[in-house]
Amino acid sequence: MSTTELHKHRLDKKEIPSDSSAYVFRDAQRNGTWYLYFYDRDAKTRHRIVLKDGNGTKPTQSIAGQDDAWMLGISKYVELKGKADRGEAIRSITFGSMCDQFIAQEKRKISSIPHQRITQNRFRLISHQINWLRRYLNNDKKQVHSFKRNAFNGYEVWRKEQALYMGKSAPVQTTIMQELSMLKRAFKEVAVANGYVAEDSLPLIPKVKLPKDQSHRRDDLSNKEWEQLERGARNYWIKGRTRLVGKDNSMEKDSDGTWKTKPIFGHTSERGKRQIIHRNLIYYAMRISMDTGIRPGALRKMKWKHISENTSISKEERKIWVVIDVPPENSKTGRYYRISAPIARYLEGMRKVSKHKQADDFLFCNQQTSQPFSERIWKDSLAEVLVESDLGVWGKDDSNNLRKVDVHSGKSITWYSFRHSYITMRLKAGVPVPVIAANTDTSMKYIQNHYFHYRADESTEILGKGRNIRPAEENLRWIGSV
Repeated sequence: MSTTELHKHRLDKKEIPSDSSAYVFRDAQRNGTWYLYFYDRDAKTRHRIVLKDGNGTKPTQSIAGQDDAWMLGISKYVELKGKADRGEAIRSITFGSMCDQFIAQEKRKISSIPHQRITQNRFRLISHQINWLRRYLNNDKKQVHSFKRNAFNGYEVWRKEQALYMGKSAPVQTTIMQELSMLKRAFKEVAVANGYVAEDSLPLIPKVKLPKDQSHRRDDLSNKEWEQLERGARNYWIKGRTRLVGKDNSMEKDSDGTWKTKPIFGHTSERGKRQIIHRNLIYYAMRISMDTGIRPGALRKMKWKHISENTSISKEERKIWVVIDVPPENSKTGRYYRISAPIARYLEGMRKVSKHKQADDFLFCNQQTSQPFSERIWKDSLAEVLVESDLGVWGKDDSNNLRKVDVHSGKSITWYSFRHSYITMRLKAGVPVPVIAANTDTSMKYIQNHYFHYRADESTEILGKGRNIRPAEENLRWIGSV
């Protein structure tokens, strides 16, 4: 259609004052519907906007409606001109489209190369977080520029109520905080970055209060819990046996006081023999985790070539201590570091049972394929050991596809708990924070914020090192009476 023919369909044209490129007109091809025509000179884009009031009512579709249309056109022109002057896009975007674009953007970042982009698991978590926020708003068609400042103020309460309604535990504060943080990213990286809305017009993202001195509380194992777990794993689980449980959910004993046990699987087949080896390797993984504080990701990628002799100590000490090299590609921080660890005996035990002991072999690998253990083996094994050691019971929603354990203490015990336990126990033993930080590839500030709790009454020996302090000559009965 030519420009001349196009203009024939634009009836009763009336220009907007001070802008010859903006005017109100009736479209003969649209039953005389009134439109605003606006040309964005900076973006070089043309826009035709249907005119209607706040109730959705259009002006009379004849010359009689021109005055109403012109007033609506002036109001719309001021809005659009303001957007253009601020560099915002004239056309807006819906909340649902913004979320979809953000998810697509994150999906493109997936990479198997460590520390380059994001992992598949990280992407799934991001998608899960965004879906919770979409469920809360329950309006994917809402325009991003039309949000009220307090649109998400009720998210925290709603999120907890939804979890309880679904029969699940209420999410911890850090989970809610991370979900709201992801929402903030979506607004900034899609809506603001593409000019759909100005940053100062975004809805306020509420702050989530964390319990005092419990921000990112770390669930570690107490000495007693670790002893119980280690004993259950060593005496029963790695042997492919389990203790019998009576009707009252207590462990059964024979007349001589020993626990009654039964085999979990056949031990004579090739598959059964591999399972026994796999269980032994997982057991040693727990021991190494507890004596190194190494992150689970680095532990799973450890190869025999990463273990070396510590030549700076005596030959007798070398029977206990070794050095572990963690290359950048195996480290969460993307930097190389070394760990001094008393794990020589565990490594010796592993070499006796594992078939894969070459320099490039993984320490913790499937004995049939030589590939690293799957995520499922790591998770299911820990769940089984927790139950076998009587630290927990199988949850109501447990299944072979997704193992769930209800830990008696209420803690969330994961493979990271061994790292948390190591740091906590080394601190209690008086090891200086800088030494622990260097050996675990973390910062002193992080340890002080999340692990270190100063106890003056337990610090006497450390504070007294290098000092010759004379004792008081009289008794101290007066303490507490002043």
